[in-house]
Amino acid sequence: MPRPTLTSPLLLTLAALALVASGCGSTDDTRPLTAAPAHRPHAAQNGHQRPAPATPTASAHRSAAAKTKAKVPAAAQAPAGRHRVAGSHPAARTSPLEDHLLTAAQVPALARGTERSGWTVGATGPEDSVSVGACQKTSLETIGAVIAVRRTFTPAGDARGRAIQVVARFADRKSAWRAHEVLRSWHEDCAAEVGPLRAVEVGAGTGENYRVHYAATGLTRARLAAFGIVAHGAYLSVVEIKAVRRDFPADRAPARVAVRRISRSFA
Repeated sequence: MPRPTLTSPLLLTLAALALVASGCGSTDDTRPLTAAPAHRPHAAQNGHQRPAPATPTASAHRSAAAKTKAKVPAAAQAPAGRHRVAGSHPAARTSPLEDHLLTAAQVPALARGTERSGWTVGATGPEDSVSVGACQKTSLETIGAVIAVRRTFTPAGDARGRAIQVVARFADRKSAWRAHEVLRSWHEDCAAEVGPLRAVEVGAGTGENYRVHYAATGLTRARLAAFGIVAHGAYLSVVEIKAVRRDFPADRAPARVAVRRISRSFA
């Protein structure tokens, strides 16, 4: 019988079987370990693999931030004009109280026997600490007025005198009534020589007036003044028309006329 060669089919088969048997029985696994993949695809759906989502870019973040800002309610944003630039001032507004101030033409005339007023407006603005009349001790704001405006008048020509009016608004009708009582008490306790407090018939609210005599002091000549009060709801107005004796009208009551004209502004 001939000797089998190394290349014979029988020897090759036996060698393969020996290699398989030695691999299955070995407990020493010397195969090199492979590194885990850095990224696995998402779970397959319907037999197809989905690619991993791309990492958001900087432009995507900016776009999202812009959308979030756009969704902020308008009420949460600062109202326009709330913050002023330093040094800016709002436009001046005319107070509604000025509607109850006399005009120069409405101030009764000082010249005897004439209907012409002859007054010019001096200044209009907030009430200050200057009292109106000899009997008034403090401003109307001091006795409870929420706001008050003041207007002065200067006589034309060579007449020596002045006129002044204040209109004030109080928190309510009761507060105005209390202040009105204070004005009446000041008349009773006036340091100057005063006439009686007389009622004036008016179309709206109530009206009163009285005369004041200012005695001469030093270089100041004796003067006469007519003082009036108008009360209407939560409003009070006081007015005084003053002049030297020779220029003060003896044939009329200027404060009575002024009170009626002020009262008409509330009608």
